[in-house]
Amino acid sequence: MLGVIGLLTAIAILIFFVFKGYHVLPVSLFAAMVAIVSNNADIWKVLTEGYSTSLKNFVGNYIIMFFLGALVGEILQQSGAARTIGVKLANVFGSKRALLIVILTSALLSYGGVSVFVIVFSIYPIALFLFKEADVPKRLIPGAVMLGAGSFTMTAVPGTPALTNIIPTTYLGTTSTAAPILGIAAAVTMFTVGYFLLTMYEKKMKANGEHFVPGPNDVVRELTAEEIKALPSFGLSIIPLIAIVGIILGERFLKIGLPSTFTVIIALFAGALIGYGLFWNKIKEKKEALTTSGNGSIRAILNTSSVVGLGGAIRMVPAFQSFVKFATSTALPGLVATAFAVNIVAAVTGSSSAGITIFMESMSKGFLDMGVNPQQLHRIAAISAGVLDSLPHAGPNVTFLAVTGLTFKEGYPGIFISTCIVPFSGLVVALILATMGIV
Repeated sequence: MLGVIGLLTAIAILIFFVFKGYHVLPVSLFAAMVAIVSNNADIWKVLTEGYSTSLKNFVGNYIIMFFLGALVGEILQQSGAARTIGVKLANVFGSKRALLIVILTSALLSYGGVSVFVIVFSIYPIALFLFKEADVPKRLIPGAVMLGAGSFTMTAVPGTPALTNIIPTTYLGTTSTAAPILGIAAAVTMFTVGYFLLTMYEKKMKANGEHFVPGPNDVVRELTAEEIKALPSFGLSIIPLIAIVGIILGERFLKIGLPSTFTVIIALFAGALIGYGLFWNKIKEKKEALTTSGNGSIRAILNTSSVVGLGGAIRMVPAFQSFVKFATSTALPGLVATAFAVNIVAAVTGSSSAGITIFMESMSKGFLDMGVNPQQLHRIAAISAGVLDSLPHAGPNVTFLAVTGLTFKEGYPGIFISTCIVPFSGLVVALILATMGIV
């Protein structure tokens, strides 16, 4: 019992101090020590074989992907391509549909392989302009962006290069397009439910007298005709994204047999080269793009890998086995038990990537031995990892609220709707279809 209490205390420490603005690396180390001491475990063994090894493996496996994803995002941002996409969608749907435009733009960039950390910076200026025109309260921006970038495109849409969708391929022998019908059905459900709930939330805020109010550091202005004219065309702007998605889906269609992670790296590298080629004259700070991408990717992967490290330490203490036993020994059907188990681990770690990695390493073989279909296991596990991963201590939440200048009370409700409630609706649909034998 003391060990379980210590484990829960470690998670609470991570949530509290990260919310307070402390860096996740020292906080995760401190939380790991709490879990170790309360479980009377070998401190050095758990820190080296659990924390450090898990952190090292995660960085080693995904640092190239993080860097290339950040580089593609930086190219789109510096060249104006990201803004072009937003302006084009505004022209097509009308600026009054600000909520829909921000969701679709974020989804397009996310499915193209752009990290959610990059999307936050790329979309925020566009969202400010659109939300001002539509007089939508600013505090809905995080929810809108996260619905597009942190829900269906992160876990459900077949072929998405998001880590949550790529990690299972290493353990299950599947591909990034595993269980396509389940994924598409869940994605459509998430988008529909999410858009409906955020629209209702917007109406509620307006009924309470809320309007768009920029923060002290927000620069909100309309683009001049000259600035719009200087932007790259929409056709050119989406070519890098088309190339990335095309290579990922093309490898699957041609059955070349490359590892999924390698395929995504090739796709992102191609997208970066094409972006540089198309927008060379529009990228004023070419060296800065590389530097910013390198620094940003290191920060992003260190934040995530620190949580993975804590997960690795937690996995080695006796109390964690209580959670594993509880998650895997239920009388629930295999896929329902999978969803239950992944949600527990993702909630404990506060990260979809960390949650699904720990689940795959610790529990996936057991579920395969139970006869669970690998493709269904891949998709259900991926969607499940995106349900309770966005509790208050999740890294992207802290980052987004800092960028927008919103308080936790102002911005988190929309994030919770988009990244917890909405993914749960998709998970329910996927489970129903999976029990019918649909893949």
